[in-house]
Amino acid sequence: MTKKIILLFILSMILLETGCNTVIIRAWTPPYKSRPVHEIRVLLGKIEGELQIRGDGVISVYDANDLLIKKGIDIISLDSSRLKAPIRFVSQNTSLEFKSHKVRGSIHIIPQSQGPALVINILPLEEYLLAVVPSEVPYSWPMEALKAQAICARTYAVREILNKKNALYDVEATTNSQVYGGIEKEHPFTTKAVQDTTGVMAVFEENPIQAFFHSNSGGKTETPENIWGGKKIPYLSTVSSDFDRAGENFYWKEIVSQDLINSKFSNLKLGEIQSIQVLSRTSSGRVDLMELNGTEGTSRIRGKEFRQTLGAPVRSLRFGIQKESKGFLIKGMGSGHGVGLSQWGSFGMAKENYNYIEILRYYYPGTDLARITR
Repeated sequence: MTKKIILLFILSMILLETGCNTVIIRAWTPPYKSRPVHEIRVLLGKIEGELQIRGDGVISVYDANDLLIKKGIDIISLDSSRLKAPIRFVSQNTSLEFKSHKVRGSIHIIPQSQGPALVINILPLEEYLLAVVPSEVPYSWPMEALKAQAICARTYAVREILNKKNALYDVEATTNSQVYGGIEKEHPFTTKAVQDTTGVMAVFEENPIQAFFHSNSGGKTETPENIWGGKKIPYLSTVSSDFDRAGENFYWKEIVSQDLINSKFSNLKLGEIQSIQVLSRTSSGRVDLMELNGTEGTSRIRGKEFRQTLGAPVRSLRFGIQKESKGFLIKGMGSGHGVGLSQWGSFGMAKENYNYIEILRYYYPGTDLARITR
């Protein structure tokens, strides 16, 4: 009877904590024989020639057999082109620095038979997240939005760790993965968001989800198959997101000069491009197929190819385009690929007092939360 009373007390505490959004965060164990997911390998960059690693106090360098090969105070320099095997830098204190990138953990230099050596930071997953969350969203955002971002970032990282077990690194420190700004980006608010959700991920059928996120959906998210191809993913369906409305780039416009358009699409050999039309859109309103008409021909291209070619002026695929005297006027909505969680939508939901559980369930319908156990 006593055990039953204790159990009911614990369950009532969960109910009090989360209100009508009661959620049981179950335990999650990595697949058998997978790499440990509590540690992550981050590619900081590549180096040829002289390498400098800075630190506070004593820096030790170890070879592939974990034998000490060099020591220094505050800075160590060496010629990376002469390395024949991996080496590892460890600081007496908490941080090391590579090209103004101050990080926790250790730094590994891995020479390549062809090309520059890889510079890889290895550190605990939870410490990595301390620098990722404030690199992706402002620390001043509502705490529930920060917690949602922390769980997205953790989920993305764990999935990459599991998928890259035979690679030399798991993620990059840039937007090619998720932005990792190092120790100097850390802030007490985002640190609290990470620590309050320690080990928690979004899962679907017991697996970490593909936790895609973007800046602003422009009012509606997109499905991944319309952006990158492949099969439909149940939890990455299109959802309306009016919560983005107060965010940056909900509406935007750009004028692109005639010369820039001609230059960017010169490989199509169309001569001077006179008109650009949108022929079809996806169900979320994003440009699917376009037609470019020039003095020497006509060509059809996908919207994502158009955006990739023009670059920064096209902030998302939710846009329209028309010819003007100065070039082409592009009016659009949103920023980024549009798949998964909208960061500005998350901000808007948190401002309306939605909690992180509701935010994640809205942008990843059908998913659950689980906590890493080992």
